[in-house]
Amino acid sequence: MRLIAAFAAICLALVSTGCWDRKEPDDMVYAVALGFDIDDDGDYVAIAQFANPVAAKGGAAPGSQPAGLASFWTNCAKGRTPYDALTDLSPGLSREMTVSNIEVLLISERLARRGIAPIMDLVARDNELRLTVSAAVVDGSLKSLLESEFAEDPIPALAIQRMLNPIHFIDPSAMSPGLLQSIVDMLRPGQDLLLPVLRLNTGSDLSSSSKSDADSASSGSPVSHIGSAAFRGDKMIGRLDGHESRGANFARSRSQHAPVSVESPAGGLVSVHVTHVASRIAPRYTDGDVSILINARVEGHVQGQTDLGQGRSGVNFADPESLQCLRARLAQCVREDIEHALAKSREYRSDFIGLGNAVYRRLPRAWRAGVGDHWYELLPDVEVDIEVEATLTSPGLLRESLHY
Repeated sequence: MRLIAAFAAICLALVSTGCWDRKEPDDMVYAVALGFDIDDDGDYVAIAQFANPVAAKGGAAPGSQPAGLASFWTNCAKGRTPYDALTDLSPGLSREMTVSNIEVLLISERLARRGIAPIMDLVARDNELRLTVSAAVVDGSLKSLLESEFAEDPIPALAIQRMLNPIHFIDPSAMSPGLLQSIVDMLRPGQDLLLPVLRLNTGSDLSSSSKSDADSASSGSPVSHIGSAAFRGDKMIGRLDGHESRGANFARSRSQHAPVSVESPAGGLVSVHVTHVASRIAPRYTDGDVSILINARVEGHVQGQTDLGQGRSGVNFADPESLQCLRARLAQCVREDIEHALAKSREYRSDFIGLGNAVYRRLPRAWRAGVGDHWYELLPDVEVDIEVEATLTSPGLLRESLHY
């Protein structure tokens, strides 16, 4: 009996203490975006956006909520380390803050050029933060960008996350690799990080921005994607425009949805939606020299074409020669994007395509023999061949073009 009583007492103790650290949802405040910057004194600044579920549930647009019922609010704090700044956000809140619902991690360009290793170290160690969170660099004020008003979503963090999510393919060159992939890219030998760059639009931006530096700017959107930030180590050293960013993603098989405009054999343009990209980076080591082949296989389907009407019939998609010409031109467009990305990689000596990592994995002896120690010196002059094979899986429901 004593043994049974002792066993029952132990079980009761375990049950009664099993939830001692349980946190009730009503006692928590949920951050949906987190940003880091540095001030003029070199201190870290943490900026968090919090959702108001009561206001957001109604789906009202920003500015239309009753007074005191905004859909979100932001809070800022600073500290000598990123962790100090993050923890100093809590004293200004009436409930305990949690970062388990963070959708985006934003880093100011000023901090990115100084170095993001302390930020990545912090988020990698946090057991609440999901490593699928989208990351981006911000050109300009983080706080202003997080307080911008999106017509389609009352909470800016959610709208920004959709811009960076490759599933939505609003702009394939803007997609974020996510925190886990970003950390992996920073740690891999012969691999550098590439993050999208966002900027808050002004009136002049909307009227005068060029296609090259605002490829993703959707009409009326308060935030634009203006390219990518190229890193070497943990420091940002330059930018890529939209086409260069797309080329880097093609070369790394990270762009599975992309709109591409191809010159039509019949005149005008044909719009192709790229649905799949599979790339392979194959290094060779001959007589002490490294050479690399990038082989990309691209699949897509036709979405439409211009220069129709007034007797012009456009491309006859039932004609094998016309289809072959269109495939060749699609392959050339993809090849040019990759070439432009490679040129920026050589210029910055930033291996965001991962050529060095391919050498490290496939030619370990050559890498250890000295190639790895001098890779960034070799990168500008390494011979790189690019081969692209394009397939059009479907011309759509119309085999012939509409003409009148």
